[in-house]
Amino acid sequence: MARKMRISFTLDESDTAYFERIYRAAKKNASADDWAKISRGVRKLIDEVRNTKKVPAFVSGAITSLEDLMEMVEDADYKAPKPVIARAIAALAYFDNPRDVIPDDVPLVGFLDDAIMIKFVEEDLEHELWGYRKFRAFREGKEQRFWTDTAKKRLAPWLEAKRKELRQKIQEREAKSRK
Repeated sequence: MARKMRISFTLDESDTAYFERIYRAAKKNASADDWAKISRGVRKLIDEVRNTKKVPAFVSGAITSLEDLMEMVEDADYKAPKPVIARAIAALAYFDNPRDVIPDDVPLVGFLDDAIMIKFVEEDLEHELWGYRKFRAFREGKEQRFWTDTAKKRLAPWLEAKRKELRQKIQEREAKSRK
């Protein structure tokens, strides 16, 4: 009889420090010029996770954040500021590294280190991810016939206003979290 089982664990300070060092090193060595290479590596990881039959649900869920960051960097409508794009590219750089802590082909736990690193990325860019997700939801709900010329003309100022509103809210959230 198949059943669910909940397993949770806590990373202690040395575990967290270990993953933070790896994350910082990947970010430090990345640049916007590396975007094509980094995006290929991230897409490869996403495809591997999506095409692996037995992937824990928490890994599949975490992969969504990588997909959102990839979209955010490439979304011409969102127009993320250059420093934000640079931070996102740097954060995604780890996932271009084919040498994981745990090889991805180890059944059930191969993507565990990737899921842990995604949590660091989510924490680092939580406000940007929040803003992008809000923007995307707004855009998807705003115009039903986006392919028409009238809709394109109408949509552009709405998106510009929403971008400005969200950028302000992101800055407020970041300032509040620094306190």
